[in-house]
Amino acid sequence: MDHERPDVRLVPLDRATPETTALRKELLDHELPPEQLRFTGLPAQTLPEADADPARLPYAIVVGEAVIDGEREARARCAGFGVLDANVGALPVDAPERAVLMRAYYVTPQWQGRGVGRTSCAPPLLDRSVSTVAPNAEKIVLCVNRANLSAQRAYAAAGFAFTGNIVPGNAGPQYVMARPLDIEVRPEPRPRHRRTENPQ
Repeated sequence: MDHERPDVRLVPLDRATPETTALRKELLDHELPPEQLRFTGLPAQTLPEADADPARLPYAIVVGEAVIDGEREARARCAGFGVLDANVGALPVDAPERAVLMRAYYVTPQWQGRGVGRTSCAPPLLDRSVSTVAPNAEKIVLCVNRANLSAQRAYAAAGFAFTGNIVPGNAGPQYVMARPLDIEVRPEPRPRHRRTENPQ
């Protein structure tokens, strides 16, 4: 695998398929070290919240192009998680109706430092997923803790820039970062399918 540009997919979790079922089970087992966990939540909490909100699209970060076939493969190749939220809430951003918020994002420790974070946040990969939840979005915004320097570097490498705004967070002040969407790479939006069950 090329560590500069790893082969990464974002798998939307809003449909019940054998692949998403295996990924959901694996995501519920994910853990982060305490020094990283203070900056984000784990899917055991954030995935049910996303499932219950039609404005949010949860997704798994998967290494490799092949479809996940079973729990063993999900354990080996599920590298992280994130949620796209069409409701940016009270964040200080221009034209919030044209923005989508990336939240609850993380890369697992075994995949950190290998380019997975940068690739999964950069165009064209993330931009292709945005149209599903926010077809009119023109930019992606996120909040990153002031003390989380490694995440700030990964987001900057993916094209995000500091907006100059700071908002309060559970673990201290957070910088607001944003980047424009690459409209050229976005496909036509597909209908959203809200899950009716949560496989354990």
